[in-house]
Amino acid sequence: MAATEELEIVERYMREHGYRWTAQRRLIAEVAFGTHEHFNAEELLDMCRQVDSQVSRATVYRTLTMLEEAGFVGSLDTGEGGRRFEHVLGHAHHDHMLCEECGHIIEFHDEELERRKEQVARDRGYTLVSHTLKLVVRCERADCEHRGRQRNPSAGVGGNSGGR
Repeated sequence: MAATEELEIVERYMREHGYRWTAQRRLIAEVAFGTHEHFNAEELLDMCRQVDSQVSRATVYRTLTMLEEAGFVGSLDTGEGGRRFEHVLGHAHHDHMLCEECGHIIEFHDEELERRKEQVARDRGYTLVSHTLKLVVRCERADCEHRGRQRNPSAGVGGNSGGR
């Protein structure tokens, strides 16, 4: 999906739900959709302020909440009170692994695992509607490039946030 199409979808949603579509909100959406990294609200604010130093922290937080509620961005609870967000509009479903040592986020998709999750629900008399899966892991490789990085609680997680 093209970036302009994504922004049109968000703008239409906001207007239909009584939100104002301002220059700041457009910038926030553009920046959030323009990165393939996981980010927290403060990082999104910093990225927006590189373009417009007047972007309001409150507007970033409110817009990010709206984008998440609408399903345009997803969040991952990283523990220690942090959440990292990612652009999900127009992207295929995937699950996450989170390194408990450095906070590195690894995205993955496994068709067999997806089928198994659906089967677990069916076996218990349910239809799987949606799900999130986060595996908390510790790297076993001695040469891991993330080994030795410390988690940064104020940022949600430290180190490389992973990408698509």
